[in-house]
Amino acid sequence: MDIAKAFTYVTEDPRWMTKLGIAVIISLFSFLIIPIPLLMGYMIAITRNVRDGAKEPLPKWDDFGTFFRDGLSLLVAQLVYTLPFWLLACIVFFSTIGLSGLSEMNEDAATARMFATFGLVSCLGLLFAVALLFISPAIVLQYVNTNELGASFRFGEVIGLARQYLGDIVMVLLVSFGAGLALGAVNGVLNFIPCLGQIASVVVSIAAGPYLMAATGHLYGQIALKASGKGMAY
Repeated sequence: MDIAKAFTYVTEDPRWMTKLGIAVIISLFSFLIIPIPLLMGYMIAITRNVRDGAKEPLPKWDDFGTFFRDGLSLLVAQLVYTLPFWLLACIVFFSTIGLSGLSEMNEDAATARMFATFGLVSCLGLLFAVALLFISPAIVLQYVNTNELGASFRFGEVIGLARQYLGDIVMVLLVSFGAGLALGAVNGVLNFIPCLGQIASVVVSIAAGPYLMAATGHLYGQIALKASGKGMAY
């Protein structure tokens, strides 16, 4: 994978400041929920452009409907993959409460059971979180390849993609983790500088999200391109 290209292609676009600037503005309103699917859909568009060998992978903000539809589809798919955990957690939790209420355990025993349940659910949550880290990129690839939400629920195919491109997925995860650490370090240094440094830290934090999203979309696109068998022209 060409990791450097994923971070430099953005500024090679003559209109990158406008395109990224719009993404930054949209991200400022993420608390309204609606912008989140838009940004996820924009990342999917980047992935498609890289897979298709577009000269300028960073798309224009001229198709909000498609961005929103794609992002919402991906969001729904990822939510569905978390349902087994929530279902299991509810069963364990309410079963524990029910057994505690029906039994004649003293307060200490009931408390111990509640803590044991919390520990079990926490462990299960950690396992699911780790699994989703590897499955989520495969969900993106499956959706990009098929353009169908239903295809994201063909679990055998999704897991097959995760296994087939496990090395690339691990690389994407490591790059994302490393970029997060680097961003934290930069902000830490800037925050030591009074006024201007702190202002710069806020600006960097705001711009970093969309930029890292664009880099991640490019990395996903590289995997999609490899999966298509068209070669490695990034």
